[in-house]
Amino acid sequence: MANWVKTGEHRQARERAMTDFASDGSEHSHGPRPPWFFSGAINDSDHAGCPAEGCPPNQETPDCGGTDETCKRTFYTPHMEDTLRRRLKYHFMTPCQKWTAKRRFPWKMIVQLLKIIMVTVQLVLFGVDRSAHVTFLEKSDIAFKHLFLQGWDPAYETVPYPAPLGKFAVYKHSDFYAKLNFAWKMYHEAWPDAIGVYDAPRVNSTVDEPMVLCKTYFEVGDVDPASGSYNFDLDPVSSCFQLQRTMTHFNTTTNKTEYTYDIEKYLASINESINFDTLMKVEAKFSLRSIHLKNFDLRKNEAECFQFDIDILFDNTGYNGQVPVKLLSTPNTFACRGKINNHGEVSHVVRNLIIFFDGLVILISTISGCLCIRSLYRSQKLRKITAVFFKKQRQVTLTWEDHLEFLNFWYLLIIVNDVITIIGSGCKIMVEAERYSQSAGVQISTTIFNIDYYEICGLTLGTGSLFAWFGILRYLSFFEKYNILILTMKKSFPEVIRYLICALMFFFGFVFCGWVVLGPYHVKFRSVSTASECLFALMNGDDIFETFAIIDPKLVNSNIWFFSRVYLYVFNSLFIYVVLNVFIALLTNAYECIKKSDRYACMISHLC
Repeated sequence: MANWVKTGEHRQARERAMTDFASDGSEHSHGPRPPWFFSGAINDSDHAGCPAEGCPPNQETPDCGGTDETCKRTFYTPHMEDTLRRRLKYHFMTPCQKWTAKRRFPWKMIVQLLKIIMVTVQLVLFGVDRSAHVTFLEKSDIAFKHLFLQGWDPAYETVPYPAPLGKFAVYKHSDFYAKLNFAWKMYHEAWPDAIGVYDAPRVNSTVDEPMVLCKTYFEVGDVDPASGSYNFDLDPVSSCFQLQRTMTHFNTTTNKTEYTYDIEKYLASINESINFDTLMKVEAKFSLRSIHLKNFDLRKNEAECFQFDIDILFDNTGYNGQVPVKLLSTPNTFACRGKINNHGEVSHVVRNLIIFFDGLVILISTISGCLCIRSLYRSQKLRKITAVFFKKQRQVTLTWEDHLEFLNFWYLLIIVNDVITIIGSGCKIMVEAERYSQSAGVQISTTIFNIDYYEICGLTLGTGSLFAWFGILRYLSFFEKYNILILTMKKSFPEVIRYLICALMFFFGFVFCGWVVLGPYHVKFRSVSTASECLFALMNGDDIFETFAIIDPKLVNSNIWFFSRVYLYVFNSLFIYVVLNVFIALLTNAYECIKKSDRYACMISHLC
């Protein structure tokens, strides 16, 4: 089909046809375009009885009485055939070529350029706001650990690897109760000394909500390490109870009421206890409230009210003598009641402009999607007309490759991008409107706002921006000097996929082997996920020495140590020197093939 589009009976006739097409676009020098050309359908029942020499367009010759299928076919006039050829040629032109041929303004290109600017600006504004939001939640979580976890050290706040300290855990009964008592006391008494704006929810104006202690344990359990006997009922049960502090006396020096915080004694007073032989976990649960003031330097004057549901977990499910201690905080929003004095008109205008800008992004994305859908629809109409022509005139059925020539995958990518951007922008408008809504200029309401909206907005806006930038590559591909990357990826894609399938067989074999054999002794192979991440990093030459050095021959079996050396040497040699280099060779071969060809059509090797 492509050769038919590019060739004709006479080169000069084609050039004259293109000149007429460019100057007029609706009519040819031979007359107006026939109506059948745009309908995409040919009715064979209307063509009987006309002579072969003068058969009008879209009509058949009379039945010649033979059995040969070629005796009965549709004839197209030279004008109709040339018109279809010109229409196909125009369809596959670039925007610059269409401008030269017909002075058609590249609306879709302008819309895409405008959209990528607006989407990027929107993403930057959201990123700044989300960064402040996430930073507040992270810093609050760290503050809670310093306030409620006895013995917490800033070294625990570093990245997991390499860990400067061991796990934050307890190993003795006394330490367990000491940490619980400390958290209980700080929950009621830390607020005057805490720098952050925190307080506990109130049952009434003076009484804080009590802390709740929950324990999960085996109801039946008996362990005797000396004799090696045990008896367990493997159906865990849970029980929770409120911790009510006990007043001791009133301190006249500080003018404060003194309370005692002793978990062990309190449990005994309510006929409860903790049996560490059957204990699975203990959780201390309570809530805190805080107000986050932000973006005052941007004159947006925002305030958010959070309730943090905190869970201090003592996890004994490992039954190995170490009880890791974790603090988990879950933020939720609630309606604020307050006002910001002297906020002026600037903050109100800024808020409205942000929402208006998000609406413009939705509008430009809708226009972009509609233009691409219209282009896809027109392409499919032309595909059907072309398929009918080749079927009737040439007795040729178009292949799947020919049909796919009419499907522009760039348009599909842009449509997906527009849908994602519209969803993200709509969600962002909901967040902005709910957070910034004010009643009579004083009320800030965040009742409906959910923190998960931030994650949805971040996911959709980030993905939409990624696809928007990818969509711009389509217009760069119209220039040969900028198209080399896309053509190289396109030409090498089938071979690369087949090669990666084979390489993945090697990779997953090493992953599962390393996880099973080295996992108990190597921190980087403790799970399938970390093992695959470790091997992928090794493939790129990252942390090779540390991976070798983590396994100490003094602490593991000599067979395991020897296996780890062979395993790592073989993996590094295979993937660094063989797999990666062959992968690069595939791309290099495709690149050289395209670079040397006259029309970026590779004809040098079977790969191309």
